[in-house]
Amino acid sequence: MIGTALPLMAAVVLPAQDIVPLTQSRIATEGTASVTDQKPAPAAVTTGEAVAPTAAIDTNGKKTSRWFVRLGGLRAHYNSQARIASNGSRIEGSSARVTDSTTLTFDIGYDISDNVSVMFTGGIPPTADVIGEGTVSGYGEFGSVRFGPAILTAVYRLPDWQGFRPYVGGGGAHLFILRSHDGAVKDLKVHDNNGFVLQAGLEYRLDRRWDLFVDYKRLWLNVKAEGELAGAPVRARVTLDPDIISVGAKFHFN
Repeated sequence: MIGTALPLMAAVVLPAQDIVPLTQSRIATEGTASVTDQKPAPAAVTTGEAVAPTAAIDTNGKKTSRWFVRLGGLRAHYNSQARIASNGSRIEGSSARVTDSTTLTFDIGYDISDNVSVMFTGGIPPTADVIGEGTVSGYGEFGSVRFGPAILTAVYRLPDWQGFRPYVGGGGAHLFILRSHDGAVKDLKVHDNNGFVLQAGLEYRLDRRWDLFVDYKRLWLNVKAEGELAGAPVRARVTLDPDIISVGAKFHFN
């Protein structure tokens, strides 16, 4: 009995320093295992919030400015006619036509997105002649007008196909009358007016900065004019409605 109890008593009275290291070793071992068993944290999920782009990116991944200019030549054909009145009464069978004009044109544009752009169109002011038609054709040239059109449009570009990119759009126009020159009509005055426009065109990409373009615009526009014809006061409402074709190059800023 005494021999059996001695080992038990020895176990009970073991010093604390002999027990603590065992406990710490166990904890360390379990802690290492728990760290090893931990799974990696899941990857962060993007919120999907859009960041507003500050520049367009071309097909080579290089950023380009959203601003661009287009320069070219323009030809305008006027689908013209006129209602002419003298002393408050319409001159039956009378009309007028406006001669075609050619000039240089420019566009200043901004790409709102890859598909949508806005453009302001102007140019060197051309001069057109107004010729009497019908019962007033014998008077010949009524006069000539120097004018400056200003056109603001928004266009939508269709997907690119082998470098070609068509577009369609529309907007408004204002015709500034800069100067009127007398002909058969004396003291000729022509007044500014507004109109609206439809637009379509095609661009071909040469490189990240340069494109070629062909553009068509149809304007619905008329002006009012007044003066004196053969000693009598006359007034006219002249329909212009030009078809405008321009061809040139487009430059993207850096």
